[in-house]
Amino acid sequence: MKVVAYVRVSSERQAEKELSIPAQLKAIQQYCQEKGWIIVGEYIEKAKSAKTDNRPEFQKMIALAKRPNRPFDTIVVHKFDRFSRKRDDHVIYKALLNKCGVKVISVTEQTEAETPQDLLLEGMLEVISEFYNANLASEVKKGMTQNAKQGYNNGGTPPYGYRTEHIALGASKTKAVWVLGPREEIDIVRWIFHQYAYEGSGYKKIANTLNEKGVPTQKGGKWSASTIRAIIFNESYIGRKVWNKQDYQTKGKKWKDRSEWIVTENAHPAVITEELFNLCQKRAKERNNGGGETHKPFQTKPNSPFWLRGIFYCDQCNSRMVGHSTSTTRKYGGQKYYICGGYMRKGKDFCPYVGWRKEQIEKIVANKLRSALLRLTFDDQIEGEIHQYHRDSNKHITASLTGLETEISFLKKKIEQMRHELQTGGGKAYYADVINEMQAELKEKEAEYAHKKNLYQELILPETAIDSIKHDIRNLINLLNEEVPNPQLLNEYVGKFVSSVMIQRETRMVQIAMHLKYGEQVLYQKMIVAEWDSLM
Repeated sequence: MKVVAYVRVSSERQAEKELSIPAQLKAIQQYCQEKGWIIVGEYIEKAKSAKTDNRPEFQKMIALAKRPNRPFDTIVVHKFDRFSRKRDDHVIYKALLNKCGVKVISVTEQTEAETPQDLLLEGMLEVISEFYNANLASEVKKGMTQNAKQGYNNGGTPPYGYRTEHIALGASKTKAVWVLGPREEIDIVRWIFHQYAYEGSGYKKIANTLNEKGVPTQKGGKWSASTIRAIIFNESYIGRKVWNKQDYQTKGKKWKDRSEWIVTENAHPAVITEELFNLCQKRAKERNNGGGETHKPFQTKPNSPFWLRGIFYCDQCNSRMVGHSTSTTRKYGGQKYYICGGYMRKGKDFCPYVGWRKEQIEKIVANKLRSALLRLTFDDQIEGEIHQYHRDSNKHITASLTGLETEISFLKKKIEQMRHELQTGGGKAYYADVINEMQAELKEKEAEYAHKKNLYQELILPETAIDSIKHDIRNLINLLNEEVPNPQLLNEYVGKFVSSVMIQRETRMVQIAMHLKYGEQVLYQKMIVAEWDSLM
């Protein structure tokens, strides 16, 4: 029977333990050898959690299993939790594979689900695996909460002016704490708070002053207004440790209510007094530049009319272009522009000023994108363009593989020919040395061929991919055709098809990097170019 091996580790730490990839592979290979099965492929997932099915190698394996001409009939795993830790994912994919005639077999949990007892046992193993995963997350959170309450660090880089130090709590147990950093950094932090509280300096002015003096940031870069603001609102500088502020299910976009925060007083040495910190919060409220809040809830963020936000970049410093509206009291007021974010945060010394009219650049992008997407939908060109792009992207590899195949074939024939001549007595004395040299070269060529063959990514296009892309294209074109566009929906849908927009200042050429994606997989890319003055 022909099988494939699926192995997975969810972290680098796991890779060093008994669940390492080589250990799983060795167990699977030994098991298959005993059964007389042939392993025709290996799908290796590094540092990928099985809590979701969003795993590249897993999806490739499932897509191949669904094909009528698949080269295998069974998937072999070390344990069922390598396949999935989530019960519903396990059931769905097992049912899908079973319908296709493909089994999933565990080396250490040997059930083939042929009897009611086997079905029950396998179901119990899956439920235990999901419980283990959920319980592990709960225990980790519990441990980190207790750690934070005691003032210890749960990871991450300490703020400017602090450093991480490990203290011994026993024979082999250590905890991370924050300690004061270099004296010059502490003086800079105090100067920043003093400038903001007593000198009337704003975030941008403080950042510009530090940059003019050549003071580096924590990472050695330039200061920005947002960096200064983060320092002003950071409670760490009064010795207060705050943890569990962000909801990591939303990747930190959403903040939790302060009642859920873990706040520990006097967790580390303070840099400034609480009076100075509170005075800065009062100044922030007076200036109406943040309401004195240490965070703004994700839900209350105002809707932006700039739908190219996040994908429009400056051609000089590669900062994102940000939306900016001029005052309506000016002669030509009420206009909206995209302005370099680097200039806005760090000043003209970081990047010269540049601004582009919102209406014009959005109209250019809308027209060019609409045309390009419409052409792809004509006569079902999408699938053909994707396959052509894939061939073009891999042509250097396929050309190299073809060349290596020719060289390998030549070496094998030459070695066989010279061996034959030696056996029949027609060979020269030096033939043996030449054969050894050619065998060494053949081994190198075969290793190079195997490496490059591994680099070649086979295009696996799920049945739903084209339908999903067409659906999104139709929705985007409908949005672009609306008389009063919805900037929030446009931003969401344009981001699915455009990775970047950039205008070259000297040539005034608009460059739009368009792509087609399915999940995280890029299926097609193309650069669209237009002139800034094309609408004049």
